[in-house]
Parts: sequence; structure tokens; C-alpha cells
Amino acid sequence: MSKKELLSVEQFTRRLVELCLRSNLSAFPKKELDQHILLKSAVLIIGDHGVLSEKAVTEKLNIWTTEVCQIQGFDRVTLRRYLVDAGYLTRSRDGATYQVAQPDPGAKFFAPEVDRLDILQALADARAEIARRKQEFIDKAKRS
Repeated sequence: MSKKELLSVEQFTRRLVELCLRSNLSAFPKKELDQHILLKSAVLIIGDHGVLSEKAVTEKLNIWTTEVCQIQGFDRVTLRRYLVDAGYLTRSRDGATYQVAQPDPGAKFFAPEVDRLDILQALADARAEIARRKQEFIDKAKRS
């Protein structure tokens, strides 16, 4: 991908909403870009706070698996392993501490502004919009 093709915040958010709120994922996606969108969203939940304990990372990933994206059979431990394997997190040799990797492996996919995205707020806004549209549809059906 060239710089011109980097996903904007809007494109990233739109695809994240599609993956997490509309697609009912039964497994981790096969498309590389979709994988990176999910992994990047998890790293944004973790935040760049320097060295973190395994417990702190697990707590943040628990937020992701319960509030961001629920994939059947995909838990916070599996997500943490994917993040390390994809290079988004580095782990100490003993596995006791983690750190958000620099440089960011998602930099080749996403515009720099994606790093400032509040994932929880973006999904809350999307959920509200989905609920609004659903209610609008119901109200319209009642009038017909």
C-alpha cells in the first residue's frame, strides 16, 4: 500500500464497525487488512503506556473481547498471542511484561490519525446510530 492508499480514520472505523457489530464473526478474519484492523483496535485499547504487566494487558484485552469485538472462541489470551505474533506487542522473555511495539506494524495500512482514535467511543457512536436507524425503521413501519 502506498501513502495514498492508507486507510483513513473514517475507513478504519467503518470497517471495524462492519467486522465487530454487523458481521457476527465466527472466527478471526482471513483477510490480512481485516486482521490488522482488529489487532490495531486492540492496541488502541491497550494504549501506549510503556511497559505493562501481563495482568494489565490482559485486563485491557478483556475490554476488547467484551466491548469491542466478540469472536466465537477468541479470548483475550488468544488475542494477546496474535498481537505478539503480528508484532503489535513485544513481550519480555519471561512473559511477565509487554510493551506496544515501535514502529507500529499497522503503519503500512493506516493513516497516522488512526492512532488517536477512541475505539470505545467510535463503537458507542456506531451502536447509537444503528439503534436510531432501527427505531426509525420500526416507526416508519408502524405508520404504514
